[in-house]
Amino acid sequence: MSEKKNTGKKAVIAVIVIALIVAIIALVAVISGKSKKDGSKSATEAGTETMRSGQFDIDYAKQVTKLADYSGVAITVSNDYEINDTAKQTYLTNVLQSYGADAYKQVTDRDTVADGDYVKVDYTGYKDGTAFDGGSATDVLLDVTNNSQVGGSSFIDGFTKPLIGAKVGDKVKGDVTFPEDYGKDDLNGQTVTFEYTVKGIYSADPVALADMTDEQVNTVFGKAGVTTNAQLSTQIEKDLNKQLYSAEVDKIKSYMIENSTVEIPDEYLQARLNEYIASFTKENVKDGQTLKKYLKSNYNMTVDQATEKWKENMTDQIKTEFIFGLIAEKENIKMDDDTFNSYVDYIVSASNGQFSKASEVYKYFGSGHKDEGKTYLKNQYLVNKAIDTVTEKANVTFEDGSAAPDTSSGSADAE
Repeated sequence: MSEKKNTGKKAVIAVIVIALIVAIIALVAVISGKSKKDGSKSATEAGTETMRSGQFDIDYAKQVTKLADYSGVAITVSNDYEINDTAKQTYLTNVLQSYGADAYKQVTDRDTVADGDYVKVDYTGYKDGTAFDGGSATDVLLDVTNNSQVGGSSFIDGFTKPLIGAKVGDKVKGDVTFPEDYGKDDLNGQTVTFEYTVKGIYSADPVALADMTDEQVNTVFGKAGVTTNAQLSTQIEKDLNKQLYSAEVDKIKSYMIENSTVEIPDEYLQARLNEYIASFTKENVKDGQTLKKYLKSNYNMTVDQATEKWKENMTDQIKTEFIFGLIAEKENIKMDDDTFNSYVDYIVSASNGQFSKASEVYKYFGSGHKDEGKTYLKNQYLVNKAIDTVTEKANVTFEDGSAAPDTSSGSADAE
């Protein structure tokens, strides 16, 4: 609660797009292929009748009237995705933080906080002597000089000032005043008191992989199956490779969309959009809250603004499915029952208990219609394999002109 609130439109749109990308696979949309089953209808037959998207019969060849040449596509990715020692260190720091482990070297030769230190604290905010909602946190690493969370957002002015000169183990207090336009009626312009418990002093030097013992690695990552320094090094390399591969896939998708011509039936697009909005609302809007209030509170957007952004991204999503669905047909990409069953088993195992068996997966992805969910997953798998095929054959360079390494291990084959 003590961080500055960002209400800029660009930041809001970025958040809503991320929410869409994360949730897109959970759409209840299904491309049912060319054969009509269970009463599926073509786009022209659908008319204005309300239909689930899984009831449409989509012919990729008819909808993709111009398919870009996908052999040896030339793309350029940012040098930020180069896999080098700097990238590995940055990744290690981020993953240690995400696991709640110390990502920076602890200072042990003194116990007094100085300018330039990072400090681990617990803090609680009090207004009129009472702790207020959202004003507390534990094990937060603060950059006292820059008045921010390490690797995170800035705080309201003066937030970290009381920590200078404090000793490890001390409890210190300080008053800060929220901006008039902070965005919370009970805190706008209000002066509150924060109490901090100083738990440790850290330098700005990150913990290096070479300094981590097998015991330390096992303590932090053992539950994830990574127990030794060597395994952690291998996993970091693999994860960075996947990040590079994902960047390549994004470039490939954009190239194919920009250079192909795809027609999306209006009724089909609307069905997909309706289904997404229903899914988004079910997942996020709770406790009697309306979609309007949820979007305003979390993204500072109206329903119309969000819908336009969703529609824009939905259009690109459908174009991607149509384009690479057609490529899968042209490349005769197939999937046998064993492969598909393994694919679904992976979804079950990776769901953290959300699914216990395949039928639950089908029902989820088919909005209660298992056959449609199963068809959706089969088509989605083939689309992804087609994306892998095109990406693996692409000519990829970094912005500095150097050739990117082979990223085939980052594809679906590696799952």
